[in-house]
Amino acid sequence: MSPQLAPMHANMKLPGARTLDDRAVSQEHTIIDLGDDAFTRGRAHPMIDQAYRLTRLVREAADPETAVILLDVVLGYGCNADPAGEIAAALRARSGEKMGCVPVFIGSVCGTAGDPQNYDLQRRKLEDAGVLVAETNALACELVLEILGKRG
Repeated sequence: MSPQLAPMHANMKLPGARTLDDRAVSQEHTIIDLGDDAFTRGRAHPMIDQAYRLTRLVREAADPETAVILLDVVLGYGCNADPAGEIAAALRARSGEKMGCVPVFIGSVCGTAGDPQNYDLQRRKLEDAGVLVAETNALACELVLEILGKRG
């Protein structure tokens, strides 16, 4: 997405992306890998413990300059027992606040019907919370570009 969303900032090396000045603060179009060592030092990976992820999600959603939030949910053994449920609860909790413009939430679920979190249930929880769920993360990225009018 970086050619269409230039300037893009990231906390990791991505072709065409600039390094964030501060990993805790987004700039313009930002891609954040919350599994980065800077975020997991002293705490579990966000695929297990979503506390920081949920805090960051609510904070980014409250920013009036945020138009779209792209997120993924990863299922499987060793992952959070109900990642979509926790995300949905965080989105519902903030929906009662007077936040002004509400960003569009786009997501994808990486998993299978055999995962312990129940793929269909996880997807439904996100959709019920207002997240537009794409079949793959690549399609989710395309949807972001379409919504922002940046599709090539």
